Amino acid sequence: MNITRFSDLALRLLMYLGSRAEPMQATATVREVAELFNVPYAHLVKVAHQLGQHGYLITTKGAGGGLRLARPAEVIRLGEVLRITETSDAVIDCTTQLCPLAGACILKGALDSAYAAFLDTLDQYTLAEVARTPRLQKLVTLKI
Repeated sequence: MNITRFSDLALRLLMYLGSRAEPMQATATVREVAELFNVPYAHLVKVAHQLGQHGYLITTKGAGGGLRLARPAEVIRLGEVLRITETSDAVIDCTTQLCPLAGACILKGALDSAYAAFLDTLDQYTLAEVARTPRLQKLVTLKI
């Protein structure tokens, strides 16, 4: 299963913030994170905005502002994040073209089940579990 670049950045941003010593107090700027991950600033702004709208981040503008987790990393489930960042839950789109197999094909149902299982598996992991490994925390401290 592939996830979009948007979802990838959302997870990496949350992991970066969640790996910090005091994730609900420590702030980071979008520019800092964009430079760290070598990603376009404008794209990361959109990611941070959506995560803020859904209650994952607190975003503060101006001097001394930045991003920080809005909830404890222990309660943020990875599957839950992907459900809001992925634009479509369809693994395959059978509606854009008339398919000669329509009516007899069960592939879409099988792929939809696989995608649901993918998200259910990710729901078993919290942000804290993936962000607070000693090695990752050391990398973040060194600012990669």
